[in-house]
Amino acid sequence: MNTFWKAIAPLAVVILIAIIPAPEGLAQHAWYYFAIFVGVIVGLMLEPIPGAAIGLIAVTLVSVFCEWVFYSPEQLAKPGFNVANASLNWALSGFSNGTVWLIFGAFMFALGYEKTGLGRRIALLLVRAMGRRTLTLGYAVMVADAVLAPFTPSNTARSGGTIFPVIRNLPPLYDSKPNDPSARRIGSYIMWTAIATTCVTSSMFLTALAPNLLAAEIIRKTVHVDLSWTQWFLAIAPAGIVMLLAVPLLTYVLYPPEVKQGSEVPAWAAQELKEMGPLSRRELLLGILVLIALGLWIFADKYVNATTAALMVIAFMLVTKVVTWDDMLANKQAWNTLAWFATLVVLADGLSKTGFVKWFADTMAAHMSGVPPTTAAVVLVLIFFFTHYMFASVTAHTTAMLPVMLTVGSTIPGMPMEAFALMLALTLGIMGILTPYGTGPSPVYFGSGYLPAGDYWRLGAIFGIIYIVVFLLISVPLLL
Repeated sequence: MNTFWKAIAPLAVVILIAIIPAPEGLAQHAWYYFAIFVGVIVGLMLEPIPGAAIGLIAVTLVSVFCEWVFYSPEQLAKPGFNVANASLNWALSGFSNGTVWLIFGAFMFALGYEKTGLGRRIALLLVRAMGRRTLTLGYAVMVADAVLAPFTPSNTARSGGTIFPVIRNLPPLYDSKPNDPSARRIGSYIMWTAIATTCVTSSMFLTALAPNLLAAEIIRKTVHVDLSWTQWFLAIAPAGIVMLLAVPLLTYVLYPPEVKQGSEVPAWAAQELKEMGPLSRRELLLGILVLIALGLWIFADKYVNATTAALMVIAFMLVTKVVTWDDMLANKQAWNTLAWFATLVVLADGLSKTGFVKWFADTMAAHMSGVPPTTAAVVLVLIFFFTHYMFASVTAHTTAMLPVMLTVGSTIPGMPMEAFALMLALTLGIMGILTPYGTGPSPVYFGSGYLPAGDYWRLGAIFGIIYIVVFLLISVPLLL
C-alpha cells in the first residue's frame, strides 16, 4: 500500500463511521469522537506519517471541533464554561501524566548506558555467557524480568528503565541495526521477547504492576472480596508459568531471528571486554545511580513515586556529567515518544470522558441477562480483555472498566464473585501486549526501531489471543 492510500484509509474510516447514525443510548458527539479514535488506530497501524504526528493531529482536530465531538450540550450550557480553555487543558493533559515521563526517563537511562559504555559492557558479558544461541539470550531476558517483577510495581521502571537500556546494546553486537532491514537479524527477536515477557510477569504478581494493586482495592470496595498476594499468585501461576516459559520459544518460532547461533560471537565478546579494560568512572557512577533508582522503585514506592525517582536519577546524571544536556536534546527517540504517548493517553481518556466506555459496558450488561454464570464470566473476561484496544493505560482501563464489569457480574444469579473478580484482575498484565500503547513499556520497545508498526500490531494480536486462550483454558477451570 503506497503512502497516498495509507493516508486516505484513516480518513475514510472516520467518515464512514461518522455518517452511520449513533447507536441507541449513545450521544452523537461521543459517536463522532469514537470515529476519530478508530481513525487514529488505523493511522497508527498504517503509519502514513510518524505515530506522534498522527496523535498530535488528532488531538488538535478534537480540540478545534470539540463543541461537536467532545462536549455534550449540557456541558456546553453550564454557566462560565469556557470551551476553548477546557479543550486546550484536555489536549495538553497527557504531558502531565507520570507514566509518560517515566517512559521518557527510560530512554534517558538508555542514553546513559550508551554514552558511558556500561550498556555495551553488560551486553558483552551476557553474550559471552549465553550468546552461543539466540534462544538462550531470549531466556536470559525473560529470567531478568521475572526476578525483578515481584519487587517492582512499575513495569515501565522494571522493563523500560532497567531491562531495555541493557538489551538495546545486544543487537549491534550482531550487526543488527534499528530502522534497518538488519533489525530482523536478532534485534527484533530480543525486543519482542522483552515486551512479551513483561506483560506476563505483570499479571503473575500482585506487586508487579501498579494497576494490580488498584484492581485489588476496587474489588474490595465493589464486591467486598479481599485478595492476598499469595492468593493472586496461586491463581495465575499454572497459566502464568506456562506462558512465561513459552515466550522466548514462541517468539523464536513466530518471529524468528536470522541469527540462530554462532560460537565466534562469544569469543569476540570476550576479546572486546578485554579491550574495554576495567570499569570507567562514568560507568561506575551510572551503575550506582541505576541501583539507587532500582532500590527506590522496589523499596520506596510508598514514599517516592516511580517517575520522581527516575527524574531524580536523570538530574544526578546531568550533575555528575554522566550525560550532558546536549546529549539529552539530541535523543530524538525520547522526545518523539514523549509527544506520541502524551497524545495517545489523552485520546484514549477521551473515550471515557465522552461517555463511550460507560455506554459500551452498559450495552454489554443488557445482553448478559439469562446467560449461565460460567459462560457469562468467560464472555465478560473476553470483553474486558479486548476492550484494552481502546485504552492507552492499564490504570485507565482498570479505573473505567473494572467496576462496571464487577457490577454486571454481580447481577448474574449464581456468579462466583471471588473467582470472577480474580479472572478479571489477572488479565491486566497480559492485555498490555495487544497494542504499541497498551502498557507503560510498550512505547519504549515500539520506539526502539526494531519493531515496525505492522509487525507490532500483528504480533500483539497473535500473542494476545494466545495469552487469553491459555489463561481461559488453564486458570478458569481451576477458579470456577
